[in-house]
Amino acid sequence: MAVKDIKTWILMFLLFFIIFAASITNFFPSVVETLGYGKVRSLFLTVPPYAIATVLSCLNAWHSDRVAERYWHITIPLCFAVTGFIIAATTESVAPRYLSMILMLSGLYPGFVIALGWISSTVRRPLAKRAAAMALITAFGNSSSIYASFMFQSQMAPRYVLAMSVCSGAIVLALGCTTVLRFVLVHHNKRTEGTGAAGGPAVDFKFPI
Repeated sequence: MAVKDIKTWILMFLLFFIIFAASITNFFPSVVETLGYGKVRSLFLTVPPYAIATVLSCLNAWHSDRVAERYWHITIPLCFAVTGFIIAATTESVAPRYLSMILMLSGLYPGFVIALGWISSTVRRPLAKRAAAMALITAFGNSSSIYASFMFQSQMAPRYVLAMSVCSGAIVLALGCTTVLRFVLVHHNKRTEGTGAAGGPAVDFKFPI
C-alpha cells in the first residue's frame, strides 16, 4: 500500500534531496576552517550557525503547526539555504562565506523538520502503511550520504564549487518535489470538498498543505 501511494514516492525524493544537501553538516568544521582562523577558533565559529538554525527550526515548526501549513514553511527556508550555497561557491571573502554558512544551516534544518513531519500527516493510515512509508522514506533519504561524502574533498577548498553546486541543484529538485506534492494534496482536498454533492469518492479528511 505504501509503494502504490504516489505521495510516498514524492516524499522519498523530497527527503533524499534535502538530506543530500544537508551532507555539508558532516564536514561543517572543515568548511568553517577554510576561513583561515585555525582549528580551535574554527570549532567555536561552528556554534553560531547551529544555534541560529536550532532557534529557527523551533520557531518554524511551531508556526507551521499553528497555521496548519507545510509548503511555504519548507520552501522559504530552502530558498535561503540555496542562496547560502551559491554565495559559498562564488566568493572567497570571509564575511560573505560565513554568512553563507549560517544561511545553509538556517535553511536546511527548518525545512527538513517540516518535511519530516509532513510524512506522518500525508501518509496517515492505516498505521501499517504509515510505518512502512516512513521506513522507506527514511532509508532512501539517508542513502544520499553514500555519494555526498565524496564531494567535500580538501583539494576543493575553500569554495568547494562542485559540492556547493550539486547541493544547490539538490535543493532545487527538493523544491520541485515539494511543489508537486502540494498540487497532489490540493487535488485531494478539492475532492474532499466535493464529496457527496459531486458524487466523488468518500474521503473523510484533508491534508495540511
